[in-house]
Amino acid sequence: MFNGIVNHTGKIVKLVSRNKDIDLYINSRLKFKKKDIGSSVSCDGVCLTLVSFKKNISRFYISHETIIKSKFKFLKVSDI
Repeated sequence: MFNGIVNHTGKIVKLVSRNKDIDLYINSRLKFKKKDIGSSVSCDGVCLTLVSFKKNISRFYISHETIIKSKFKFLKVSDI
């Protein structure tokens, strides 16, 4: 459950289209371990699934349904 407290922020560094879905790459100080792959991170009221990470760049999968039903359809590189 979202508690209303922002723990981390990040900046979008890359968006990759996969058919109607998107891979979202975010640069942040949020640290992950291998066991965290597949976990969800809440972002603007949407749970994003961690696909991979390397250093400070985390990759999340966003489904087409999530894109059309959220503000994620307006994402741009450099957005916070």
